[in-house]
Amino acid sequence: MIVLLAGTNNIGKTVPLAGPDAKAADITRGIEAIVHTLQTKAPSATIIVTGISPRNDNLEAMPIIDRVNGNLSRLADGGKVRFLNINGKLADATGKLFDGMANSTDQLHFELKGYQVWADALRPQLTELLGAPAQADHAPPPTGDPKTATARRP
Repeated sequence: MIVLLAGTNNIGKTVPLAGPDAKAADITRGIEAIVHTLQTKAPSATIIVTGISPRNDNLEAMPIIDRVNGNLSRLADGGKVRFLNINGKLADATGKLFDGMANSTDQLHFELKGYQVWADALRPQLTELLGAPAQADHAPPPTGDPKTATARRP
């Protein structure tokens, strides 16, 4: 299984294209190329393409995000390629992220609350594809909050 979250950086870039439709088409082609590469390299994998999430740093980008997500939803075949759009759980109808969803500095990258929404939305698909979670968690313990870690130098 592969979970793909891509495209938001392209939304923010200034690309020399005619307008929002052309930009959305270009971003869609890029993500389609990634999906094709993933299918080539891992043909038995199920790919969950996650829609591009809203950006509080640029609410005017929402029409492009909506166009790209509409295009991406058509990639889903109900089997090996699935589409997951969690924007309704992250933001209001205008695309403004709910408090605590995104980093207050860049207003783009998820905070813990946003990642939890994403994880909760993925859980049913992961359970369907991989089975119920194990009784015991054998993952290594968390290493801590990277924001509080001091940089190590070689």
